[in-house]
Amino acid sequence: MSKRMTHQEICEEWEAVSRAQNVNHQRGIKAAITQCRQFLTAIHQQADVEQARYRYLAQRLCDHFWSHNMAYRTDKTPGYPGHFGCRVRLRKRKLELSWYYNRFIPKKSGEGRSVFSEYIRKEGRFRYHKPAFTRAQDWEQPHIMETETGFEMLRRLNANQAELCRIVRKSERLLKDLEEHLGGLKEAASGSSSPSNEAE
Repeated sequence: MSKRMTHQEICEEWEAVSRAQNVNHQRGIKAAITQCRQFLTAIHQQADVEQARYRYLAQRLCDHFWSHNMAYRTDKTPGYPGHFGCRVRLRKRKLELSWYYNRFIPKKSGEGRSVFSEYIRKEGRFRYHKPAFTRAQDWEQPHIMETETGFEMLRRLNANQAELCRIVRKSERLLKDLEEHLGGLKEAASGSSSPSNEAE
């Protein structure tokens, strides 16, 4: 069983073979293009996995916020109940880290309350502006802010990952063009003078 090559050994192998004369470079070109394509495909696949990890990390922030919200659910809490909530969703490669405002309306029966949620629009690119949370209770504000700080970092990471995927798509198109270009090159006729011969 052959030992798996290290990444450094692979780099050195491509460097060595690039100037070798006793190599079938048509096969080499085909292998290089295939591996370039595999690399781009792997980035796409890993980007999906990375986004799933971002979703997981965002949910931890969300759960942290809700743990504080639950801890304050007592009639002794000033300004009870908390009106703000957050949610994390990943749909069709779109990661959503959003906030909403809850209104509690007493039921007609007099028993309990109905909850109506109002989605809060995010005005900033990566972060909700502070005025979005002006109605928050004093005990809610710090937990909203620390959660939103974490959300902002994840939104930025997710934007970077989306940009990487856009670059990969451009590279896939360029690689296809390069493959066609290399396939259209004509071999020099044998016996024709080379620049080195002409110089002599």
